[in-house]
Amino acid sequence: MRANKLQRIWKPFYLLSLLTAGFLLLHQPVSEGYIAKRYSVQKIVSESSNVLFGTVSEVNTKRRTAKIRVEKYLKGKAEFSEIRIRLDVYKGEKDHRDEAMRLLKQDDPVIVFYLKEGGRIDSLVHASGKWFQTQTTRQGGNWGWWLFTHTEKYLNRDEVSKRDSTVDFQKELDAMLGEDAIRIHFLRTDSYKKEYPAISGINSIDGHWIAYDGTTNRDLPGLNKADILWLGFRTLSRDGKYWLNNSQEARIKAFVKNGGVAIVSGQDSDEGRPCKTGWLPEPLNGVESAQRNDFQPTSAAGDLFNAPHRVRSGQLALDDSWSGWNQNYQVLATTNDGTEIVVAKLKYGKGMYLITNLRNSRETEVAKNRPMLENLVHFAVDFLANSK
Repeated sequence: MRANKLQRIWKPFYLLSLLTAGFLLLHQPVSEGYIAKRYSVQKIVSESSNVLFGTVSEVNTKRRTAKIRVEKYLKGKAEFSEIRIRLDVYKGEKDHRDEAMRLLKQDDPVIVFYLKEGGRIDSLVHASGKWFQTQTTRQGGNWGWWLFTHTEKYLNRDEVSKRDSTVDFQKELDAMLGEDAIRIHFLRTDSYKKEYPAISGINSIDGHWIAYDGTTNRDLPGLNKADILWLGFRTLSRDGKYWLNNSQEARIKAFVKNGGVAIVSGQDSDEGRPCKTGWLPEPLNGVESAQRNDFQPTSAAGDLFNAPHRVRSGQLALDDSWSGWNQNYQVLATTNDGTEIVVAKLKYGKGMYLITNLRNSRETEVAKNRPMLENLVHFAVDFLANSK
């Protein structure tokens, strides 16, 4: 955990679409596979499970193959030391193989963005200042050659994605994803998929790049590299079932104590089965509440409801809340006549908890809460800046 360090939209089910040569947007024939709408570098990064730097280690012009030696992973688990690309095949209406062969030059740098889902990997490769796509599948437990599909004519000419120098692009990505970026570790569920793309669409705060790692693993692998932990909607509890064990609770508390910020999105409590709070160092009660949108900021809220967005009562989607706090909590907003928490702050060790009762179940609710989500990240980054 780097406590004092300062300085990845489309919906989740578009992840595969972004990096799949077979996906196509409405304005292009299905056979071509081009990314035809504006797609910024930040969105490409946030929608990729892995981002890596490599060097072209071998080019065989006769066989139309190339090998990339992997140098560094900027995002995701390091899985490959070498990537083998076949350029003797292609998909789509046009044959771009000769162009792709010219892009891959011995000893030149390469950037690979890929999405791994199950036994398939779909990727975007940037080499010699140009984008192209590849695909591969797992075969008998091993990954095969990455098969070239086509170069990306839209990404290569749109100003939000066009990068004429791969070397300069690496420097840009280092700033976005390297040691100086604020890293958010996002715990999500497979049931509620609307919250993560809204959060990961926040690319910078006050000039600080924001990098994201998403996981459904409550053991939170990689948390030690993060600055902010986002506990997504109903990742703590749902339908009366609490999801964390003692070890996972202790890991969260240790993360905050060592200087991290944990932002807790909405939980789920039922009558007689409240959300447990073993992940907190101080007592708090999860309570079942009616869905509502009204709240009252307290005098301790500071700029939470004003920066960078002005958020007022009636503009949020709220759900099950929290009660029974003690004097160690700083309550920033309440609802239900001041008896329940909308946002509370709890300092612990060198770090801080931000506890909310936001309801981020459906797309409409996430859209309504989107300004507040950014305000929470902004508030957390400001805390990290001032805790140096």
